[in-house]
Amino acid sequence: MLAITVTTESGPALARPSADELAALLRRLGADGDHFAVVERIPGADHVFLQTWREGDGPFAVEYRDGGPDRHFRAECADADAVTDVFLAWARGPESWRTALDWRPADLYATPGLDPATRAAAERQARTDIRSGFRTSEEVAQGVCDAFDPDGTPVTLEEARRIVAGLWEERLAEQAQWPRETDPDRVARAFGALTAQGLTARMNFTCCSGCGLAEIGAERADGDRGFAFFHYQDTAAAADGYGLSVRYGAYADSGAEGAAVGRTVAAALTDAGLAVEWNGDPAKVIEVTPLQWRKRLPAGV
Repeated sequence: MLAITVTTESGPALARPSADELAALLRRLGADGDHFAVVERIPGADHVFLQTWREGDGPFAVEYRDGGPDRHFRAECADADAVTDVFLAWARGPESWRTALDWRPADLYATPGLDPATRAAAERQARTDIRSGFRTSEEVAQGVCDAFDPDGTPVTLEEARRIVAGLWEERLAEQAQWPRETDPDRVARAFGALTAQGLTARMNFTCCSGCGLAEIGAERADGDRGFAFFHYQDTAAAADGYGLSVRYGAYADSGAEGAAVGRTVAAALTDAGLAVEWNGDPAKVIEVTPLQWRKRLPAGV
């Protein structure tokens, strides 16, 4: 058995396959719904893998990564036996695989067919979504793709993924220097406390206040007397340095008052170590400011 896991497009990950199983899996690649295989060692290591993609009976696009993005290499090979030998050698440990193919550094972030001005606009869109900290890299890429007119200046999903990948790496490097607890961690702690106190508390909830107020009731748990949330635009404003607006209210059938819910929300935020601006008026949102929005990216994506 080989000390690897194999993930394919067509099924669940296969752990510790035999050499024959791995060879058969690689040779079948190319059919619809069965284009790629990604191999990782057991025990695994971050950013260390070998993978290949094949379309129909065309050549195999083979890539390996051995650490950061500067250690990502690519080769192309039409010989299924040679590709199989590379995968087997990589899995078993001998270094012969390193010279078996014509490996070249892979440019993971280039978009050669994209107009520079469109690329710059796509980067701005991606940075906004990445700074929010709530979206996965694939969700950010899809958002970038959707932001451009497909009949005007389209950005393909693959181009968006390449743009996002580079910016994602930059953000990971930035957050490695952040303190252990950041202001968004404190916000999350406050919202957890609000849930425990009988409020429907949701972060980054819906697109705007109108939709949030209309939809928050569907999130209500038994016994909740009120709610608190901030929406996508609130998150974006916080990420741009404008503080965070927290919206709240009482459910009409609960007997609670909006001002009392507001006091509960303000107290939870304050107890979490955040500065709050609110005059007690239930018609006014609660502002968390000053605030440094340094929310860590979702892990493993």
